[in-house]
Amino acid sequence: MYRWKRPVALVLLAATLVLAVTGVWLWLGYPPGSGGGYGRGGASSMRHTLRDIHLYASWAAMPATVLHIACNWRAMLRHLGFGGGDGTRNPASPDTPRRR
Repeated sequence: MYRWKRPVALVLLAATLVLAVTGVWLWLGYPPGSGGGYGRGGASSMRHTLRDIHLYASWAAMPATVLHIACNWRAMLRHLGFGGGDGTRNPASPDTPRRR
């Protein structure tokens, strides 16, 4: 599973960056539509292309997110204080007695 960490993280990073850039670009309204003209290309075609890129990046991000969580499950449990799966407890967990 460890050999998949880097490729999965890179795919997730790339998909997230593409989603952020195209999402902001579409949210700002660039490029403006051409007034509903069909088949004329231009800005309207560019907007549809951006929407398609945004959609495909989201489809790539979903399985990459699941794989990323699967690859880093034990580290996430340790970080949240549930131990590492090997019977150890996190010293920062709330049920650990404090020294006075």
